[in-house]
Amino acid sequence: MIKLSNITKVFHQGTRTIQALNNVSLHVPAGQIYGVIGASGAGKSTLIRCVNLLERPTEGSVLVDGQELTTLSESELTKARRQIGMIFQHFNLLSSRTVFGNVALPLELDNTPKDEIKRRVTELLSLGWSWR
Repeated sequence: MIKLSNITKVFHQGTRTIQALNNVSLHVPAGQIYGVIGASGAGKSTLIRCVNLLERPTEGSVLVDGQELTTLSESELTKARRQIGMIFQHFNLLSSRTVFGNVALPLELDNTPKDEIKRRVTELLSLGWSWR
């Protein structure tokens, strides 16, 4: 489950202040898949980067699977990020790997046991088809 509450993000460029997000809230229930669409410059990427705190919100709450991320230390945040899967706007899949292999790669790099990798990747790949 992902819950962003009252997210505001302000950037400073010299003397300019840019408000990228203003009091945005979003709730994605567990097991659901959502897309974020909007015009160029609307703040979509900033919003998504707030989910795993690649961008820290200026204000607001980021709750992922019941854990408030904005209050975590850097080491706790690193651990929490290992449980968050992200596909970035300009993702780079490895053409030498299958879809399964690309999804499995972060788990392999984290030395996850092979049987757990198989279970988790199979579960993740089935998410997109569960609505059919």
